[in-house]
Amino acid sequence: EQGRRVSLDDILRRADVVTVGIDGGGLDDLLGMYVIGRDRETREWLGWGHAWAHETAVVRRKSEASRFQDLVACGDMTIVRRVGDDTAEVAEYVRRIHEAELLDHIGIDPSGVGQILDSLAEAGIPDGIVVGISQGWKLGGAIKTTERKLAEGVLVHGGQPLMAWCVGNARVEPKGNAILITK
Repeated sequence: EQGRRVSLDDILRRADVVTVGIDGGGLDDLLGMYVIGRDRETREWLGWGHAWAHETAVVRRKSEASRFQDLVACGDMTIVRRVGDDTAEVAEYVRRIHEAELLDHIGIDPSGVGQILDSLAEAGIPDGIVVGISQGWKLGGAIKTTERKLAEGVLVHGGQPLMAWCVGNARVEPKGNAILITK
């Protein structure tokens, strides 16, 4: 049930509020976006994600090339040729959510976000809703909330191959009183 397909259009149609998370990558890494909307009737959290890779990443990560092509084929990933096309597409998705008057906040890793912020500004997204979310121990609360929502059965993650791969690569690492997600 939690893995039933969810699209961005489903979220726009069903949600009363939406939050977006963006994690930017360099030319040899992925740019990822995840959208979570709260269903106005059931209060479930509905999730949908997408990733972008510059074609340089495909060349540099030969071991992942076939996986990337599979993710492109199922619609979970876009491979871009021009630097900036990825951030422009992210901004377009965010603009759709904003224009639907559903966008609450955008959480973004503060390191290396200049081009993402520029693209969001060009799409008319107000600065005040972008929040820097540092990686590491500061994500502990979000990690625990997500774990509880999954256990409760109210986080519908869309069953996307992209998320199965991302979660399959994630490792929980205890550090003192905190927990970290590493890859």
